[in-house]
Amino acid sequence: MSIGTRLAIAFVLGLIAAVGVPQPKQAAPAFVIEDVSDAMKTKVADVAKALRAASPAERAIWACVWEKAAVVVASPEGEPVVFTDTRSLRGFTILSLDIAWRRLGGVKPGQYPGLREGVEKAMGDVVGLDVKPVTPDLRRAYAEACRAIAWAGIGNGG
Repeated sequence: MSIGTRLAIAFVLGLIAAVGVPQPKQAAPAFVIEDVSDAMKTKVADVAKALRAASPAERAIWACVWEKAAVVVASPEGEPVVFTDTRSLRGFTILSLDIAWRRLGGVKPGQYPGLREGVEKAMGDVVGLDVKPVTPDLRRAYAEACRAIAWAGIGNGG
């Protein structure tokens, strides 16, 4: 190898060492959430507004958690019912969000003003405050609300 070639290689390696190699941006996974009714879109408008400033990764975690909550609760007919009353359903929701959104996602309580209120508003009509049995209709309504909250979180409606 000639001296000119060695100098060219040394120059290029020196530039890479000084400037570095650019890293590609990591994109959050895309979520497509379908079948959200117009009524639910209206109910979750505050969620969309609160999450407007969230990063794509935080939005992906949010959508994934709520979509999975919908799947867990809306078990198919004939499957054993996991949640017998609305108290256990609310407990599941709180625990799921605490683990995924706060602990794994690292989102601090209050980081997105109005988010808690938006979720409570959307879920209030579905679950309510009274302890009552979880029926197939309630499971379907809960799953629809979860999908709508996920839909709002990925940048829709905001």
